[in-house]
Amino acid sequence: MNKKWMGVISVLLLAVVIAVGGKVYMDEQKEAKKIEAERMSVEALKNTFADIKSVEFKKSAYNRMTGSYRMFVQMTNQSGKSVEFSFSYSKKTPEQTGGYMLENEELQVEGVTTNKVQVTYSNEKDGEV
Repeated sequence: MNKKWMGVISVLLLAVVIAVGGKVYMDEQKEAKKIEAERMSVEALKNTFADIKSVEFKKSAYNRMTGSYRMFVQMTNQSGKSVEFSFSYSKKTPEQTGGYMLENEELQVEGVTTNKVQVTYSNEKDGEV
């Protein structure tokens, strides 16, 4: 009887390990998709606003119903002035942002940024786009 219980416990433990491993893997894949969407959205921001020096993602969230992301960012221009705002982004139209709120007309100048932009993603890792 002792061997039976050891077998049952072993199978249950293996099932738990597989379930936890699967959950971790799925979470990592979801995070990777979100970070890639943030990177792509910086490209769209560069096509929307001029004079961007850096973008810091405060938060981003995916909406399954619309298939788009809502990005909350702090954007800094070449003069070192910053503005916080949110915008929507969809991979269906990767070169442009969706709706955004104009918080500061002096900092959110419509145009194109051609230089590299420093990026801090929502997972706090840094990059350049």
